[in-house]
Amino acid sequence: MTLDKKSHRGALHTVERIGGTVRRPVNRWTPAVHGLLQYLEDKGFQCVPRFLRVDDEYETLSWIEGEAGTRPWPEVLRTDSGLAQIAGFLKSYHRLVKDYIPFDTAEWCVPDLRWQPGLTIRHGDLGPWNTIWLDGVLQGVIDWDLAEPGKEITDVAQLAWHLVPLRGDGFWPKAGFEEPPVLRERLQVLCESYGGFSPDSVIHALLELQETEISRISTLGRSGVEPWRTYLRRGDLEVTTRERDWLRTEYGNLI
Repeated sequence: MTLDKKSHRGALHTVERIGGTVRRPVNRWTPAVHGLLQYLEDKGFQCVPRFLRVDDEYETLSWIEGEAGTRPWPEVLRTDSGLAQIAGFLKSYHRLVKDYIPFDTAEWCVPDLRWQPGLTIRHGDLGPWNTIWLDGVLQGVIDWDLAEPGKEITDVAQLAWHLVPLRGDGFWPKAGFEEPPVLRERLQVLCESYGGFSPDSVIHALLELQETEISRISTLGRSGVEPWRTYLRRGDLEVTTRERDWLRTEYGNLI
């Protein structure tokens, strides 16, 4: 039997699909991510890849069937249903992972980050590109390589940034919206579906996240640390700065 093999190049490495599995090169943070994925599997949590095996060069994870939320987005992502489903996934994840304690020597993709009591392990790259959909239903959230210790609200803010999307007036046509979305209403749907955070608090958390990303792209990117080196080269520093400035200007119209 010949297995279906396809490759995709990301910022960190090349991902290769082999039949019903995904094979990727290992990194220094791979054990920490495997620990998280194994914990989620042990708790019966759905919609995340399953850790299958690892050797000195590659990790193998389960493949999640469906359509990735690349641009233009799947139709469901342009509806309240899509926002509500992702927010519900994130709330369920946060409830489960709040009791998770990484092993003491866990390393994350961002150098020198360490878990402390009171922090969660956030996904770290919550954009539509890492969501998988089938017939309008969320099938999974993939690519946990950028998982890191942080605050729950930062994950919600990242969803607001990329999925409301709070990215400026020029982004919505790229996502496939035929008319400008009412961002204030979409942000409200996201916050109500997740629960516990107001639009105002999420926007403040997003501005903080954007400042963090600007700093990382600038410092880690110029030091040659991936994926921030790639982000710097492709112009993400300028894009993130522009989107932060737009959000500061539009703040009053969004709450």
